[in-house]
Amino acid sequence: MLNILIVEDELRPARALQRLLQEVRPDAQVVAHLEFVADTVTWLQENPTPDLIFMDIHLSDGSSFEIFRRVEVTCPVIFVTAYDEHAMEAFQVNGIDYLLKPITRDNLERGLQKFDALKRHYASTAPPLVGAIPNLPELLRTMQQLSGKATYKTSWLVPHKTKLLPIATSEVAHFVIRHGSVHLTTLAGQQYAIDSTLDELETQVDPQQFFRANRQVLFARASVTALEPYYGNRMVVHLQPVTAEEVIVPKLRVAELRRWVGGS
Repeated sequence: MLNILIVEDELRPARALQRLLQEVRPDAQVVAHLEFVADTVTWLQENPTPDLIFMDIHLSDGSSFEIFRRVEVTCPVIFVTAYDEHAMEAFQVNGIDYLLKPITRDNLERGLQKFDALKRHYASTAPPLVGAIPNLPELLRTMQQLSGKATYKTSWLVPHKTKLLPIATSEVAHFVIRHGSVHLTTLAGQQYAIDSTLDELETQVDPQQFFRANRQVLFARASVTALEPYYGNRMVVHLQPVTAEEVIVPKLRVAELRRWVGGS
């Protein structure tokens, strides 16, 4: 039995997807159909992990990428959307495929074949699978690198007085939202306002080198000096150069932060 969660805010595409699934994978069972970011976060917190998620990107109450910031998703995701500009973001989270609407039988079968290949690959290198795939983010990153999907920025051109200065990604300590705009701070302490959102920047950097702490801060591994437990099972991250406000990682992402800092 293949347990599938569908996250789609339009009824017609959701029903069409369910019909196609019945045709190409009779063993598939849709365990739930959800329409909102908030409902999906709650469902994932309160229910067993599905084998696979089909997820639209634009939901009624926001972007589905917000789900990954609010809850740990430990199963593969096939993104379904009418737009093609979010492919990079999709492959930065748990995306194994990116299907444009309307979904065809051939495209659906291709996505499911990728899912099957992922499980076979893991089964050949690890103990038998039970539920979610352990270390899925690391495995997905390996697959993306092998397929050429993952590409990241190596530098930024930042405005400074009358010039544009090149700043290498390796020189960046953190990106922080301050007074409504994003500021890049280098490891040497220079600060520059840049014309990008934190969401955009998060998709442009290597997730093995940068961590999104919260809505305000995206920081580099090289800038971390210490982790400090905080009330409510949260975690304070001490950075160098220091930020104006404490960098606090929410409870749901602390385990991920520990693994990331530890390099595992």
